[in-house]
Amino acid sequence: MSERSRFFKHMGPAVLVGLLVGFLLGAAAQRPAYDKPDGLSYPAVRHQGPVTAMDLRDSLPAHNSPALAEDPTDARFVALASRMDAPDFACRLHVSGDSGRQWVEVRPVPKLPKGADKCYAPEVSFDPMGRLNFLFVGLQGGGNSPMGAFLVSSTDRGRTFTKPRRVLGAERYMVRMAIDPTVGETGRLHLVWLEATESPPLGGLAPVPNPIMSSFSDDGGRTFSRPVQVSDPDRPRVVSPALALGKDHAVHVLYYDLRDDVVDYQGLEGPTWEEHWSLVVSTSSDGGGHYGRGVVVDDEVVPPERIMLIFTMPPAAIAAGPSGAVFVSWTDGRNGDWDVMFRRSLDGGRSWKSARRLNDDPLKDGRHQYMPRLAISDNGRLDAAFYDRRRDPKNIRPDIFHTFSLDAGARFAPNVRATTNSSDSRFGPRYPIPSAKDLVEFGSRIALLSRDSSALLAWADTRNALAAPQQEIFSTQLEFGRR
Repeated sequence: MSERSRFFKHMGPAVLVGLLVGFLLGAAAQRPAYDKPDGLSYPAVRHQGPVTAMDLRDSLPAHNSPALAEDPTDARFVALASRMDAPDFACRLHVSGDSGRQWVEVRPVPKLPKGADKCYAPEVSFDPMGRLNFLFVGLQGGGNSPMGAFLVSSTDRGRTFTKPRRVLGAERYMVRMAIDPTVGETGRLHLVWLEATESPPLGGLAPVPNPIMSSFSDDGGRTFSRPVQVSDPDRPRVVSPALALGKDHAVHVLYYDLRDDVVDYQGLEGPTWEEHWSLVVSTSSDGGGHYGRGVVVDDEVVPPERIMLIFTMPPAAIAAGPSGAVFVSWTDGRNGDWDVMFRRSLDGGRSWKSARRLNDDPLKDGRHQYMPRLAISDNGRLDAAFYDRRRDPKNIRPDIFHTFSLDAGARFAPNVRATTNSSDSRFGPRYPIPSAKDLVEFGSRIALLSRDSSALLAWADTRNALAAPQQEIFSTQLEFGRR
């Protein structure tokens, strides 16, 4: 029996029924192209194309780091925020009225707030009433210093937006946003960020401590709770938080502890750190009021290369399910090349199962997998997607690969290629700072939205690039079904 046959044979009947019901609800989907044993099929690639389509002959744009959100009142309406790194820093927002097949650009911030010269690092979410929230960091001056984080919202699906409202002060980095729809009429809007104690030098963070902080709003972002510290005080070099909301209003914040890696933390010149980092999750069991001591997810993380820019370091991926399970994935060099590693917790993040690879290419084959993203559908399917260079013997051209689990991460389906064309990792911005020597900025994340019978993906893509630093945002749908 093949590996794929065994995967489907051992799935529980309740889980299989859930997936098939999800498919029947979307019966308009075409028959998938990749039929597999036991009646289920691997996802078929649909509707792939550029979100940020433009004439690349006339410009040098670099679009990356997409984020996706779906309107809970109408799943056909989807928003995609992305970062622009060239020809200058900026934000973009696109919306779709047909579940992500076609996209239209909207302008959430036609006029920047006073003191802000550029829009940067956008986040996007919907509240339970369908209000679209767009969060961004304002950059100021030639050094692109963050002078505050701002929130705008739309109740008419992106046609008009409120004026920018400042929700965080200066020197706040790596700001993340998520909404718990089960709290009140507008949901509880959570923010997590790294708070610098002083203006940092070029390419790195200021001397410690620079803690990870959190706050929440129960009135749509008009007012916020008093910020509380998320990261442990005895972990001084923490970076790149990621946020997931779990069972009973639990708030899980995942972050890297760089330990004694001063070179990456301060953006200094030097070789790749040869020792370990730690991945830590801190959890609030009272909806963000306070956080318990961090639990180590993995303390043998091997950084695969230098951090190009500490402020844009890709976060590890985290997702939380309604059962209390929490899932984490990250890029790791422990096997000699770059792998996407995975751990799961079945008790709300208090303990963690053994680490294993999500990429199923041969171990130590010299091909890189990196920048994973996790998402959970309403019927319980856990999706994972990541960049993957396995098809290129020269280890340059990445694709997006996808896998999924129907049993809370105990087993995963064999990986499937989600892109129809490969990119070239040599296209993208390069920054003149010591830590970024010879490195290309490919963004901080890909985007993944899981539905009962499909998944929507978005990523930075360079298949059409004619010159550096051109990057576009592409999207595609993966449709599940049965034979």
